[in-house]
Amino acid sequence: MFIENHIPNRQKGENMVLFLRRHWLIFLGYLVFYIFLAAIPFGIYYFLKINYSEYLTDQIIYPFLLLLASLYYLYILLFLYHAFLDYNLDVWIVTNKRIINIEQKGLFNREVAKHEISKIQDVTGIQKGFLQSIFKFGDVHVQTAGEIQRFVFYQIPNPFKVVKIINHLLEEIDEKRHGNISAQKNNSL
Repeated sequence: MFIENHIPNRQKGENMVLFLRRHWLIFLGYLVFYIFLAAIPFGIYYFLKINYSEYLTDQIIYPFLLLLASLYYLYILLFLYHAFLDYNLDVWIVTNKRIINIEQKGLFNREVAKHEISKIQDVTGIQKGFLQSIFKFGDVHVQTAGEIQRFVFYQIPNPFKVVKIINHLLEEIDEKRHGNISAQKNNSL
């Protein structure tokens, strides 16, 4: 998989378990909002055509209105592009050794934070509201003992499944740790 080859600072023996993005419904909400905003100038045009048609034939006002509409659409495209980048570039990667949180903050700012799975203290899944329950998405809160005490995976699909997978990874690490301790005790006797 292309994404698996691009895990930041990949450690030896590290394998990707989960690659998470926000639920598709989140971007669809942005898209519907911007389509609604894009329809506003058409409504203003028809309002002017019906009530003030002389403005649309004026040689100064009409080009000015056209310029305003063009600027308006450029801003809508810019904000839609920003929403797409935020949706597409905010990712959470869970490997068998670490959790990696990659967040795009603005157009030119990106934050990457990592925590070892062994330092996780608590994992909680949250679904609030009607839409999150119907479309099965929500937040996952990961409590750690590190510098950044809480990771939040925002609006991801199947949050309870993600919690189950992370807890399973924690159990595997505990089993390995307890197995190594038992083996060391047996060897020392």
